[in-house]
Amino acid sequence: MTDEQGIKSRLDEELAEIKFTGHARVRNRTHPRTWRDKASAFWNKELELPLLPIGAAAALLLFWAASLQPDDSSTEGEIQLAGRELIEAGGNTYWKDVYEEAVRKHEDENKG
Repeated sequence: MTDEQGIKSRLDEELAEIKFTGHARVRNRTHPRTWRDKASAFWNKELELPLLPIGAAAALLLFWAASLQPDDSSTEGEIQLAGRELIEAGGNTYWKDVYEEAVRKHEDENKG
């Protein structure tokens, strides 16, 4: 037991100059009183996010987004997009309804 007392007295001598002065700060963080301290304590939380469920959800989201892509089963030169069709004419691509309107206007101009 004399060894323990000798070690304790030596430790007390070495630590005699070191004083802990952060009592108030530690008390405010562990037992907040003001709304600002309470808000700080609320936001100062550690989050533990499980990697496996989040990764699985992200993978499902990617697969779902990939399944929404239009398939390539449409005929060449025409693509159905939200009720409108794209057509190729003269090496260019046009909306079918816009192209037909332009052709109709051009034909009307040439007739009149």
